[in-house]
Amino acid sequence: MSLEPLPRPGCPEALAVVDRYYRSAGSTELSQEAAATEAYQGMMRASLAAEGAVYQVTVALSQDFSNMRFILTGMVSGDYAAAQARTSRDAQTLRDVCGAD
Repeated sequence: MSLEPLPRPGCPEALAVVDRYYRSAGSTELSQEAAATEAYQGMMRASLAAEGAVYQVTVALSQDFSNMRFILTGMVSGDYAAAQARTSRDAQTLRDVCGAD
């Protein structure tokens, strides 16, 4: 029997989405758009299992990834660097809430 606490609902899924995003985003607009689209979809699925603060940050990250892909496709105007910075802050909040290192 393990003495490790069980992860908060939604944390493993959401943390995996963030990790996958940072590994696959690349340096081209096309790869960043594809990674943001995949992350948006993954974060929406992760939010279904999440509760409380984890749910709130997964929804925020879903919006962040959606905003980034809209900026990259030209559907909305915006500062992509600012959107990336907001996503990074929200990803750190997720790590903090989930107790990840």
